[in-house]
Amino acid sequence: MSHLFDGLSPANFPNLFTTMWVGALIIVAGTSIVYVMAQRRYRRYPAILSLHEWVFWSLAVPWTLVPLLTVIHVTLILIIALIVPGMAVAVWAAFWKFPPIIAEANDEIRRRRYVPPPRRAPGKSRR
Repeated sequence: MSHLFDGLSPANFPNLFTTMWVGALIIVAGTSIVYVMAQRRYRRYPAILSLHEWVFWSLAVPWTLVPLLTVIHVTLILIIALIVPGMAVAVWAAFWKFPPIIAEANDEIRRRRYVPPPRRAPGKSRR
């Protein structure tokens, strides 16, 4: 338990120090790539774009700060206190907040795509 309050340095955590900041850079690069690809692919679907916004920002901000915090040797408990809420928000958005919104949007897309337009009664003209 006392290790949680030690500064994250190569002396205190020889295996975790490099893994932490390199892993953070990989996570930030990965989330950025997925976000840019999603912006292009789903530009016509605002519900899916909103999901990607929530997940991107809740992962990118904490993980961008991790390399800085590891270099200045902040305690491990503070880094964990930064990462866990960000990941919790991403999980909440992906599995609880947006699935009903995306399901509604999918129903609307299906309705527009597969429901034929209403027929006009014979003999009536357009106005």
